[in-house]
Amino acid sequence: MKGKDEAMAIGGHWSPSLDGPDPEKDPSVLIKTAIRCCKALTGIDLSVCTQWYRFAEIRYHRPEETHKGRTVPAHVETVVLFFPDVWHCLPTRSEWETLSRGYKQQLVEKLQGERKEADGEQDEEEKDDGEAKEISTPTHWSKLDPKTMKVNDLRKELESRALSSKGLKSQLIARLTKQLKVEEQKEEQKELEKSEKEDEEEDDRKSEDDKEEEERKRQEEMERQRRERRYILPDEPAIIVHPNWAAKSGKFDCSIMSLSVLLDYRLEDNKEHSFEVSLFAELFNEMLQRDFGVRIYKSLLSLPEKEDKKEKEKKSKKDERKDKKEERDDETDEPKPKRRKSGDDKDKKEDRDERKKDDKRKDDSKDDDETEEDNNQDEYDPMEAEEAEDEEDDRDEEEINKRDDKRDINRYCKERPSKDKEKEKTQMITINRDLLMAFVYFDQSHCGYLLEKDLEEILYTLGLHLSRAQVKKLLNKVVLRESCFYRKLTDTSKDEENHEESEALQEDMLGNRLLLPTPTVKQESKDVEENVGLIVYNGAMVDVGSLLQKLEKSEKVRAEVEQKLQLLEEKTDEDEKTILNLENSNKSLSGELREVKKDLSQLQDNLKISENMNLQFENQLNKTIRNLSTVMDEIHTVLKKDNVKSDDKDQKSKENGASV
Repeated sequence: MKGKDEAMAIGGHWSPSLDGPDPEKDPSVLIKTAIRCCKALTGIDLSVCTQWYRFAEIRYHRPEETHKGRTVPAHVETVVLFFPDVWHCLPTRSEWETLSRGYKQQLVEKLQGERKEADGEQDEEEKDDGEAKEISTPTHWSKLDPKTMKVNDLRKELESRALSSKGLKSQLIARLTKQLKVEEQKEEQKELEKSEKEDEEEDDRKSEDDKEEEERKRQEEMERQRRERRYILPDEPAIIVHPNWAAKSGKFDCSIMSLSVLLDYRLEDNKEHSFEVSLFAELFNEMLQRDFGVRIYKSLLSLPEKEDKKEKEKKSKKDERKDKKEERDDETDEPKPKRRKSGDDKDKKEDRDERKKDDKRKDDSKDDDETEEDNNQDEYDPMEAEEAEDEEDDRDEEEINKRDDKRDINRYCKERPSKDKEKEKTQMITINRDLLMAFVYFDQSHCGYLLEKDLEEILYTLGLHLSRAQVKKLLNKVVLRESCFYRKLTDTSKDEENHEESEALQEDMLGNRLLLPTPTVKQESKDVEENVGLIVYNGAMVDVGSLLQKLEKSEKVRAEVEQKLQLLEEKTDEDEKTILNLENSNKSLSGELREVKKDLSQLQDNLKISENMNLQFENQLNKTIRNLSTVMDEIHTVLKKDNVKSDDKDQKSKENGASV
């Protein structure tokens, strides 16, 4: 719900006319209600879902009340929370691609429409401004001379200046000249003021324009990103939600909320719709806790017990000690070598010290028990005695486990430097991911371990009626220093082979339930109509009709896929043929290319030869040109000399003629 941040489950009221008459006998009636209301509120079609889990029922005892003038008697209102298998509502890959293309096309069309509208508005504004300018803009005072103007022009100028245009021409001229002088004075004042403020205004305008431009660009980018988020779909198929903004008086909205957010509800959220969501979150959390707890219990059952390993180690140690004693007895005559403190000698000393301490503790406990028995002879209770015995056994087991843990730690400290190099090389791989998920669900701080107390609480809340001794026996397999490092159970190294889990018996999984009387549950008579098509299977109502529809759809898709495969095979055959042809043509072209390269090399050689010949011819031509030029010069000199001689002869002949 918008405004209040209140969560509500998606659904609505049952309608006898739309969904069916009797929801108690017919289980499909409320499923139809859920499908109808979910489609109206979110646009999600749940009719494709094949499994519906009836998760919870809430009964409200309504008192008698008056509603719209009529009395409503006291009644019980039932709210049913369904948990549908929505994974069947996911579209296929081809459907998702067509959807994404359709959304992209809608985005493009919307952007184009907005651009056209914006361009149309700008054109209309420009037209209106132009008309207004044509009507109301007066001409400048410097361009006007009232004495030379006509009467009509004078009246137009006066009207544009909001002055009266009535009177004689002389009156109009006087009026206009007066107004023009006033305009001239005003303009001079404005120019003076502008010259002073121009610099400041320019700076302010630039800064304001830059800010406005940046703000406008930022808003446009935000709007574009918002639209792209709405219209551009992700690569992987998902369920598309279209919330009904008109529902719940415009306060309805859809959002994805995690289980931790739903569990973190407030005390103010005490309305019915938010209470139902919080109750569902608590029930779902309990279901997950029990599921993961049973998984942990199953893994603990399959683990080998620690005691068996320790007994084997003790037996092997005893055998080694006996062998060493026999060797020492045989080698008494031989000289003794230097003594070396071994780990076995240290273990012997530790065993002796621990035995002495145990003897002291037993003596003290015997004295305490005797005093308690003397004091409590009158008040004897067999149940308390059994509990005391169990406690004593638990204490003994704890002491033994602590000793063994100390030994293991000492050995670990000794062997640590040698094993560090091996650990650096070995890489761990998670094999049992389901078990890791179960441990991580309870390990909210992700520290890598669970405390012994937390594991005890998990096992006690499973409803298997396990005793304290049974729980401690299970936890002793994995607990070290009151904590369980669960990665040791889920991870193994790459070199080790994957060990198959030992399947526990059903009797072990049931715990102590078989030893306790179980209440007989009356099986309700299931009157299922033939037309309903719903079958209860493993606690879920399975819709057989929708399953058959899906099967038909999958068969059609399979047939289409087979046809496409055939077409693709044909295309591959054709492509192979074309590839063979291309390879042959490539070979022929490569052969031709080689021949062309040979021809080209020959042509290059011929070209070099011709260039050399050309150079020789040019040199020869240059020589001949030089020789010719010298010859021509000589000829010109000879000709000049002949001309001079002939001129002299002519002059002499003329002179001789004149003298004659």
